[in-house]
Amino acid sequence: MRKKFIGCIWILIGFFLLLFILRQINWLPNLSFLKSKPVLIDETSILVKEIKNVSQLIAIKAYDETSLDSSKEKDLPSFPGLRPDRDRIVIIAKGVVTAGMDLKKIKQEDVKFQHDTLVLKLPQASILEVVVNPSDFETFDEKGHWSDADITNIKVRIRNKILQRALSNQILDKATIRSKLVMENFLSVLGYHKVILISS
Repeated sequence: MRKKFIGCIWILIGFFLLLFILRQINWLPNLSFLKSKPVLIDETSILVKEIKNVSQLIAIKAYDETSLDSSKEKDLPSFPGLRPDRDRIVIIAKGVVTAGMDLKKIKQEDVKFQHDTLVLKLPQASILEVVVNPSDFETFDEKGHWSDADITNIKVRIRNKILQRALSNQILDKATIRSKLVMENFLSVLGYHKVILISS
């Protein structure tokens, strides 16, 4: 029994020695098909998902205070040679204009890898929000009769004025620059250190 056991051990040793020699002289067939293949991960899809999770990138907020002086003729009969009296109102308002990028607009084709560099096409910077709260309106002067519809119309005009002032102060250009800086930092945290950002 002992001799059989020792004989089996010598056979195993001989078998493994033969395998080793054949492997060294490259006589063994390639058995790579038996190895488990690495799982391929679509890095682009994951990156797009990570960016879209951020949703909106708020790059800049512009605070402004402005006034609007509005007047209208009084709804009274006019007489020749008399200058018609006018109703007048002055409203002061504070508002905030927010600009940045809507990252949900990023598509799969906007993300490309060139060797070890990530090339990302960013959406165009846009106005995300214009906020003028009811408490931010103050009537400075009022003369005559002004209906709720008149006041609402004036508030809409003030909101548009605040927006136009922000646009004239290049808020979108500033938002583009800041958005790129924020995205560079965000991508660096995700592990992408060589990045080229292209703005639309």
